[in-house]
Amino acid sequence: MAIQSLVFHRIQRYQDDQPSQVSLAEASVTSGADHEALFSQLKKQFQFKAGKLFGQFDNNIADYPFQVWLKEYLDGKIRFERLSLLYADKFKELADKTSDIFANYICCIHEDRADGQRLYILLLETSAGLLIDNSLNLDTVEHLNTSKLDLAIRIELDSINTPDDSEEPPLVFVKARGAGKLGEAFAQSVGFSSSIDTAKETETLMQVLANYTKGNDPKEGANLRQKAYEFCVEQQQVGEAVPLTELSNHLDENEPTRFAQFATESSELTEDKALHPDTRKLKHLVRISGKGNGLSLSFSSDLIQQTILFDEKQDTLTITSIPKSLKQQILEHIKEKQD
Repeated sequence: MAIQSLVFHRIQRYQDDQPSQVSLAEASVTSGADHEALFSQLKKQFQFKAGKLFGQFDNNIADYPFQVWLKEYLDGKIRFERLSLLYADKFKELADKTSDIFANYICCIHEDRADGQRLYILLLETSAGLLIDNSLNLDTVEHLNTSKLDLAIRIELDSINTPDDSEEPPLVFVKARGAGKLGEAFAQSVGFSSSIDTAKETETLMQVLANYTKGNDPKEGANLRQKAYEFCVEQQQVGEAVPLTELSNHLDENEPTRFAQFATESSELTEDKALHPDTRKLKHLVRISGKGNGLSLSFSSDLIQQTILFDEKQDTLTITSIPKSLKQQILEHIKEKQD
């Protein structure tokens, strides 16, 4: 089984001027098919999340002792249950310094895989639902919301004992935009320190792709940018980085090194570089979107100055080929107004 150890704890606070309340499990769960199914869903949520952060442990072990406890666990000095209790206490200490209101389950999972071992710490949320009980009365029930994962971290355990064997950062952090101060407390609870500037890598890759396709036929350039975007999304969904050489091969199998050579000559990238682009921003390669003042607009980027004309001086967009369904809605709306 993939799950070697699993522990749930509960932490909640309903008033910002009160400390959080923690319910601690003293023993790990004997995992079964339901636990494996839950873990599978959570892993998919983790892998599919865009905008992940990559890093390592902060060297200040006095303020961030989790890496010390983790090393003791891996050396067999403490049990997994003890590691999770120490972590939960540290997270509570940091969460109590915020003013956030929350109610979550802390899920700690040691995963044993053929290609290595990992530790997941996931902050799970719940949702309320309705059910009809055995007496045929309507009642409410609280259940785990497996479609939402705002805070989570994955630790490559093999890199703790052999830190020089892998070029990939040992910590991968999921933090939703609305995580607030609780998200900062979550990162500090394990001593997460960012080691890769994903924003810079994303901007560099977008600029290189834009320059690479600049001289191409518009349709060919759009196709190359689409292929690059799709490849990066596929890599993200399997939890892997984007090696520049593999991306280059994907873009042109006949000349597999062409893009990689162009990238190294025109930017600070190297051919052995593995990128971690934010696919949310990378999507701008293939789609342009925005909303405000009652308007929401999204269209393929290759339509710019083709069927969608932008006049920067006048600050206007002119659409020369209106989708049939949109045109029909506009005509119906105008007719209703006239009537």
